Amino acid sequence: MDKYLLTTFSARIAAQFRNFEFENPFAWPVMLRWFSFAAVYCLTVGVFYLYLLNDCANALQNVVAKENSLRTEFTDKLGRAAQLPGSRAQREQVALQVEALEKQLPSSTEISSLLLSISRVGRDQKLQQELFRPDAPIFKQHYAIVPVTFRAHGGYHDFARFAAELANLPRIVNLSAMSISATSEGPLMLEATVRAYRHLDPEEVPAQAKRAEVGQ
Repeated sequence: MDKYLLTTFSARIAAQFRNFEFENPFAWPVMLRWFSFAAVYCLTVGVFYLYLLNDCANALQNVVAKENSLRTEFTDKLGRAAQLPGSRAQREQVALQVEALEKQLPSSTEISSLLLSISRVGRDQKLQQELFRPDAPIFKQHYAIVPVTFRAHGGYHDFARFAAELANLPRIVNLSAMSISATSEGPLMLEATVRAYRHLDPEEVPAQAKRAEVGQ
């Protein structure tokens, strides 16, 4: 009986495909038409799903990238905010230091007194001053440097005490281009540039500010 049913079913399937015309889908057997419809439907749904999935994947990737960028920006700003109190304290400390340094700078009318003090320091240290010549000021944006060409005779210890006493002056003074050489007369010779600093006069400030702007 089962063999008979199987034979009958096979014969019906074969009959449907006996006059099969590929070019005319409407004449295809019912089973083949349903199978083709299901295949086309599955293929269409699959392509559509993959297309949407690809768009969603791209959108997700963009969102993740934006999230990482915002996270990095937030972390950076958070670090800056944490450092802000320390930065303010540092600026206040620097402002106090600058103010203290400015108080050490004499005016143009007081610079002559400072130069006399420098010369007096040399004499107090028993230096035989051969040359003490103030040169033309060197102007900076916020101050002026008054270089003094200095040449004197003495010993190493005399020169060391001279430098130490200059550092102890209430005004800002330093030594540069310093050299010590032997002489035929016996004592050593010290040659240096003593640099004194002073405030700019009110009429000098605009010229230096303009020069700074041109330099930029």
